[in-house]
Amino acid sequence: MTVAPTASGMQLAQRFAQRAQGYVRRRPFNATVLVQFGEHERLLRIQNGQVLDVQEVIAPLTSWDFAIRASADAWSRFWQPVPQPDSHDIFALAKQGELRIEGNLQPLMANLQYIKDVLALGRETA
Repeated sequence: MTVAPTASGMQLAQRFAQRAQGYVRRRPFNATVLVQFGEHERLLRIQNGQVLDVQEVIAPLTSWDFAIRASADAWSRFWQPVPQPDSHDIFALAKQGELRIEGNLQPLMANLQYIKDVLALGRETA
């Protein structure tokens, strides 16, 4: 089963929340990360490399360390079993202007592979 290119932001956010909840890679990484799927946001609370919580953002001034924001269409293409070259990576999407990274970039860059792996959890296998 692949992610339909027309999947809504809500569907993608729910799928991501289900897959990311409890993800563990033991490392000294603590952060709060906002991930946005179109208009739908999810907040990841990561402690010692474990995703402790994935919550819907409901408060208007919710605090986070960094945010990764993209359209539902961009996430759908990113999560294809074999994404196109311009959609295979968060930096490829950013280069195309379809993904934004905001906030404190130090924890993102220091734990880049961890973040890339968490974000790719929505990807289906071929």
